[in-house]
Amino acid sequence: MINLLYILLALVLLGVIVTVHEFGHYLVGRACGIGVIEFSVGMGPKLFGWERKGIKYSLRLLPLGGYCSFVGEDENSDNPHAMNNQPVWKRMLTVLAGPAVNLLLAVIVATGLIAGGVIVNPFEVDSQPVLLSVVENSAAAEAGLLPGDTIAAIDGEAISCDSAGMERAREIIGATPAGGTLTLTVKRGGETLDVTLSPRYSEEDGRTMIGVSFQSFYRSYDLNVFEAIPEAFKLTWRVVVETVKFLKNLLVGLFTGQGVQDGAVQGVVGIVSTVSDDMKVGFGTTFVDGLYSILYWLMIISMNLGIMNLLPLPALDGGRMLFLVIEGLRGKPFNREREGLVNLIGFALLIMLAIFITYKDIVALVH
Repeated sequence: MINLLYILLALVLLGVIVTVHEFGHYLVGRACGIGVIEFSVGMGPKLFGWERKGIKYSLRLLPLGGYCSFVGEDENSDNPHAMNNQPVWKRMLTVLAGPAVNLLLAVIVATGLIAGGVIVNPFEVDSQPVLLSVVENSAAAEAGLLPGDTIAAIDGEAISCDSAGMERAREIIGATPAGGTLTLTVKRGGETLDVTLSPRYSEEDGRTMIGVSFQSFYRSYDLNVFEAIPEAFKLTWRVVVETVKFLKNLLVGLFTGQGVQDGAVQGVVGIVSTVSDDMKVGFGTTFVDGLYSILYWLMIISMNLGIMNLLPLPALDGGRMLFLVIEGLRGKPFNREREGLVNLIGFALLIMLAIFITYKDIVALVH
């Protein structure tokens, strides 16, 4: 029963983020004089609704988001307030409003979390060659290495106690063939020990390893609200950059036949599972920790929804923006029915992809 409660809470969180996205479209669309047919909170069967100034408002059964439907959005209309009759710049602002509001929401939440000292900067890391953990039955475990040991040298080469030293340690270990030997000079308390071991090849990672993980220390924020605002923008921008890098690597993997690592892409099921588990841990600690968990995932998912919707793919806001840019350059609009058909096909392909990812999520949960 408790698990179901956290799952429902995670679903509501997703629904709030998507509804905020659609509300961005709604606000800017109305400000630009574009007619709105319906604004809905939730999806599926309608629980109840009302009409005001010609606009239908509804609350629907499934808390998975919502939608905003505009007049003349995917078809030609003679209505002067129809989207198809508005200048390109007004339509661009309306389309961009959804992702922009998601990113703005993320910045606002990030500002609060940073000022509250709840989150640290994940992009400013002080990594050291200090062992965080030692894998059971690994080469490191059999050689007697322990968590907390500091690697001071490998085969006589000094290893600096910083991120550069940690990376150098990884390079030397990875360059040693399986079956070869390494002598690690290790500091443990007040002692200095020499430990000899043989790295083993990992099929999963594609390189030789000794079976340890290193500690990483993230720089904590210690800022007031006004100081936290620029840091929140920086954090959001870095997430945008890292997401673009991830998508690039994903496409490279698909086109080169390397495939996609399991768990690298998650659908609604995977996201809800991850978020609900984290909320359970948070509320299991203190009520405040649970609230922080909600706000943290609100920030992360809102960032990613804003970024993903800017991709130039049919049915996404980025795809609509691409049509508008081309229309602006050529000086005449596309056929709305054909554009709507392209978006419909794109939407169908996205649904098929979502079903496939959901299947992978369920398989991962079962196993």
